[in-house]
Amino acid sequence: MANQAINAAVTQLKQEHIRLCKELARVDEALSVLGSLNGVGGPAKNAKVVKSIMAVPKKRKISASARKKMSDAPRARWAARKKEKTPAK
Repeated sequence: MANQAINAAVTQLKQEHIRLCKELARVDEALSVLGSLNGVGGPAKNAKVVKSIMAVPKKRKISASARKKMSDAPRARWAARKKEKTPAK
C-alpha cells in the first residue's frame, strides 16, 4: 500500500516536472523575443542568465589546520571567560 502511494507521488512529481520544463521553455522563448525586439539580447544572453541563476555554488574546502584553529578558538574564549568568572581564593 505504501509503495503504491510512493509510486503515485513519484509519477505525479514527474508530470509536474515535465509541465514546469515546458512552461520554462515558453518563458525563455518570450524573453528571447522581447529581448530581440528591445535590442537587449537574444537567446544566448538569456541562456547565460538562466544558467547563472540556476548554478549551484561550489563548496569551499577548508584545510585540517584551519578547522582545528576554528574549533580551538571558541574553547580558548570559553576558558578565558571561565577564568575571569572564577574568583581567586
